[in-house]
Amino acid sequence: MSLPILALVAATLLPQPASAGCSRAIRVPASPTGYSVIVQGNSVSGVIPDTLRELGAKAGCTFEFPVMPRARMAFQFLESGQADLMVPASRSADRDLRATFVPMMKWKVELISLKARKLAAHSVQALLAQKNLRGVVVRSYSFGDEYDALLRQLEAERRIDYADDLASVGRLLKAGRADFTVMAPAIFMSSLNADPAAQALLAQLAYQPLAGLPMTESGAYVSRRSLQAADQRALHALLNEASRGVLWRYFQQYYPPDMLRFAVVPH
Repeated sequence: MSLPILALVAATLLPQPASAGCSRAIRVPASPTGYSVIVQGNSVSGVIPDTLRELGAKAGCTFEFPVMPRARMAFQFLESGQADLMVPASRSADRDLRATFVPMMKWKVELISLKARKLAAHSVQALLAQKNLRGVVVRSYSFGDEYDALLRQLEAERRIDYADDLASVGRLLKAGRADFTVMAPAIFMSSLNADPAAQALLAQLAYQPLAGLPMTESGAYVSRRSLQAADQRALHALLNEASRGVLWRYFQQYYPPDMLRFAVVPH
């Protein structure tokens, strides 16, 4: 055997450095979230999945997007440990206790109602003071600690209903079964715009800021329970990279300018 061949064989027997990327496919439950996560049957696309796929291909990480309702998605990530990433997700103190947050952007959160019944409430306290008003939100949604506190107060007064998805929130508002919702307008607008049966409702909606409800920090939660440390580090690096341009490019691709004004994305 020649010396070059011996050298090649010897090199293959030496310990090899660990490869970059993820050790296995990363499980990211998907629930319809406006243009951020678009679900059509079992096909998942939108800002977040497209960003993860592009950067994952470069970083050596692959992603699975099992489709499920938002409440089940939150349960699998926060309770059962069956999910590796929860994204998009707003930051809250409760979630910080269970997983590691990686900030990626900020959303404006506003009071949304029908123009025909536009509410005279410019603060959280003013909204709570109007005891005749009833709200509806998506089950398991959170837009920060102040939002969670508002929902707890409305729950205590039995003035809040929970829907399984954004389309259902729109139907309840249109039917007059709820007076308002509180959420990120761009997410709500894009969800209704993607549903032919709900598009007509868009022109009937009024949006107004609520004092006491700041912009919500949004990004991804990385599981400390289901992922080994190396995979956590790889995902942190990938998600940090997303906020440096790729994420904004996909936001511009999917969201029209009138919706982007509600978002602040580093770029």
